[in-house]
Amino acid sequence: MAEDALNRELQDCISRIDVSISNIFAQIDILAREVCAIWQQQGSPGKAPAARDLKSLRPLIDSHLAAPRSCLQGTGVVLEPNVLQDREMYCEWRHLTTNGRIAPLDLNFNRSSDSYYNYRDMPWFTRPRSTGQRVVIGPYIDLYGQDTYILTFAQPLNVDGRFIGIAGADIALGRFERILVSGLLKMSHEAFIVTDEGRVVAANTANWTAGELARHAMSRSENHCTVVDLGEQASHWALVQRPCIRQLAGAA
Repeated sequence: MAEDALNRELQDCISRIDVSISNIFAQIDILAREVCAIWQQQGSPGKAPAARDLKSLRPLIDSHLAAPRSCLQGTGVVLEPNVLQDREMYCEWRHLTTNGRIAPLDLNFNRSSDSYYNYRDMPWFTRPRSTGQRVVIGPYIDLYGQDTYILTFAQPLNVDGRFIGIAGADIALGRFERILVSGLLKMSHEAFIVTDEGRVVAANTANWTAGELARHAMSRSENHCTVVDLGEQASHWALVQRPCIRQLAGAA
């Protein structure tokens, strides 16, 4: 295949992946704007909402989880400690249970408990707080929710220049992988998507498995791979195109 055609193929795939990531953040942004509106409805600067005020988010959260073709496993908001008038730590987060029902994610914020859930040190919380930017964290094993590989998308919540928490979404890696693979399968060469730590998110070949580390394949000077950073900067992902032609299913 001519080099121009290969480049077009590569750019088309990157555009598809960027759109898939942007669509997730578009839903999160709707939720973020609702949270900011709750703060602004308090009427006076410095007056904080109570936990009960966040319950008005539940219909919106449920509609995102139940939407046709939704790939969200869980979504909601997680607040900076002490921004509410009546709680130190708080999240309004709902998720799909193993039987497909929508339920609140029940986390333990009791510091004296062995199962205390201290989200303040979680990268999906600290990075939006420190950088003011959107992030995609993972894949990692979600031991507190679904006990499976997930990706967490998060964006900071800021009111009058003050960080009050994050709005985010969890997506099972297997579900998002299927979305990404549809674009990768349009490429004639072997290709896969990797995180900034070199972990595979999706691939168009059985030679690479989602969750596998592939740092050595990311070298731009070795292996004759083409490595292109995605335009959607929140992910810090790259698309790696290998020099070998992808073997089609059933081919000898």
